[in-house]
Amino acid sequence: MPKRFLIIDGYNLLHAAGMMPGRIDGEMLARARARLLRFLEGRITSSERERTTIVFDVNRTMAEVSERETIHGMTVLNAIAYPDADTLIEQLIREHSAPKQLVVISGDHRLHKAARVRKAKPIDSEDFYEELTRKSRKRSPQKQKPKPEIENPFSEEELNRINEMLSIPDDIPTEPTDEELKYWEDRIRELDEES
Repeated sequence: MPKRFLIIDGYNLLHAAGMMPGRIDGEMLARARARLLRFLEGRITSSERERTTIVFDVNRTMAEVSERETIHGMTVLNAIAYPDADTLIEQLIREHSAPKQLVVISGDHRLHKAARVRKAKPIDSEDFYEELTRKSRKRSPQKQKPKPEIENPFSEEELNRINEMLSIPDDIPTEPTDEELKYWEDRIRELDEES
């Protein structure tokens, strides 16, 4: 199976994942970006991360960011020299050496169209996010909490006495008598007739 390369529209996926902060400032955006990168790190294998590029718009309120970084094995590009992240993503799609192995994650139809032109596969950010959360649920089954061991409050002697009291003596018949059976059959018939 051919290896796939991922190009992710960073802020678009942040919105789809519900990780975009309500207040947009440099510090909050930096935290949201870091949260998204940790999310991806936990759900994409290390070999997939090596083939993953995440592109972010550069907000003027953000602290200085470098044009290219490697975080958790993924390439992070900040569209400093571009009007927006979409323009940089379009260029990456045009220049990719194996476009049929390329998956473009964005909700932007402009990027979907650019991907299809090169025979790359476009995926909506919402769908990609749902796919990753499903994968993580399958990978990490709910760990069952060990049941706490309850200390037995009875001594061995007390337990023996309780068992004796609960045991059926040998002289009591365990099989019902004909009279008992007849009584219960009649009683069941009466209850059936009442209902």
